[in-house]
Amino acid sequence: MLATLAILVATLHPGGAQIAPGWSFSLTSGDAALAELIQNLLLFIPLGIFLTLAGVRPLRAVALGALLSFAVEFAQQWIPGRDPSVGDIVCNSISTALGVTLVRFAPQWLTTAPRRSAWQALATAVAAVLVWIGTGAMLRQSFPPPPYHIVDVPDLNLWGPYQGQVLWSNFAIGALSVRATAPSHPASRAGPLVAVLDAHDVAVFILAMDGRDLSLSYHMPAIRWTLGDPDLRWRGAFATVAPGDTFTAATSSDGKQICLGLNGEKHCGFGYTVGDGWKLIFDPEHWPGGVLTTINALWVAGCVIGVGWWAARTATTTVRDGKGRYETVIARIAVGIVLLGLVVAPLVTGLKGTTLWEWIGALGGIELGLVLGNPGVMGSALSDTPSH
Repeated sequence: MLATLAILVATLHPGGAQIAPGWSFSLTSGDAALAELIQNLLLFIPLGIFLTLAGVRPLRAVALGALLSFAVEFAQQWIPGRDPSVGDIVCNSISTALGVTLVRFAPQWLTTAPRRSAWQALATAVAAVLVWIGTGAMLRQSFPPPPYHIVDVPDLNLWGPYQGQVLWSNFAIGALSVRATAPSHPASRAGPLVAVLDAHDVAVFILAMDGRDLSLSYHMPAIRWTLGDPDLRWRGAFATVAPGDTFTAATSSDGKQICLGLNGEKHCGFGYTVGDGWKLIFDPEHWPGGVLTTINALWVAGCVIGVGWWAARTATTTVRDGKGRYETVIARIAVGIVLLGLVVAPLVTGLKGTTLWEWIGALGGIELGLVLGNPGVMGSALSDTPSH
């Protein structure tokens, strides 16, 4: 029931102002095609898991997932901003099948022998670090070849029009500033104040007003891969700017940190962390900062919970006369790789340092995996003391 409710909430709310002209027959399309494909492949996995746990046969579970997906896509024909798609039905059906498969084969990959568990813990740790490095690679600034030109109040796809007036703007390498008047009424969508474009009109920088937030978007590899391209935002920057007021907004970077400024006040240290990887798939721009921080921590925890789980499985080996020590050493190395990755991944990719909450998420994820993997182990599952 909860899985079905989550699907309905995620898919049946308006996403814009226009009714779709008809059905799409492609698996994915648009500027965020890969991100949307991943969303569709993940969305119905919980449904497949719960149906299987409830005793529904595999083929029937997949059929129910496909039927629910069809009902959702059929309803989207009359919901503004939603696009009914045959490709979504295919992806959702595959997603349901993935959930079924996870449950059906769970004993074969969860309850493995200690030696295999040790290697699975190590592989999971390496995979987590690669995800964090990939996050940095996708979110780093990338600059199309110059020349560049600046456009005030640009008309850009997926952006709303800025309702105020731009008085002047200026761009130099490492700095972008604009002076404008605030709109008389709050806009329903983010409106770009100014954009820096290359010779092919590809956006290099976009400085925008989104409600009371000042946001900065820049060109990054994620755009080329049709993943999400989350922005950097100073939340509440325009809280003291009244309708019709004149303001000066700016952004600058010295190659080490990104700053945003408004009316002489400057905030620096903007950037992304290893916990922002999930935003490459789904980026809820207007969610409160505390919620996003929590999800970042949970994302990091989810990356490493398997390390704890399989490390706990290695602790079921009795360590006598050296037997079982090999497995615990491998498990310890896996945990060490995770901790080292949280430090090294930001250094090699240009991400901001891992936050305290993300460290808590990582340690909490490992500990939760230890508890779930072997509830009899108290404290560290990597101790040489055998569990009883």
